[in-house]
Amino acid sequence: GNLAKDLRDDEFIEAFRSRFPSFVMAKICRNKSDNKSRGYGFVSVMDPKDCARAIREMDQSWLGSRPIKVKRSEWRDRDWGTVMNEKKKQKRKDKKRHFY
Repeated sequence: GNLAKDLRDDEFIEAFRSRFPSFVMAKICRNKSDNKSRGYGFVSVMDPKDCARAIREMDQSWLGSRPIKVKRSEWRDRDWGTVMNEKKKQKRKDKKRHFY
């Protein structure tokens, strides 16, 4: 997180590829309309030790013009049922906002 808006994909990839042998991929999330960075991205490594080391060593390190935030994705902590329940709740809220 907290990625600089002008950070290029190759810079982001190389920052992790050069330090972690089990590096698989890295991706900066971008807006579809203008292709500008959303300020966060994802990195995949195969070895759990590399994951822990990346969090420890890369969190708050400077990449481009900002110190980045590195943490584990919170997606694994959620199951599919939880995600679907949240979507249903959001739909109910949206329906209540409309007045016919």
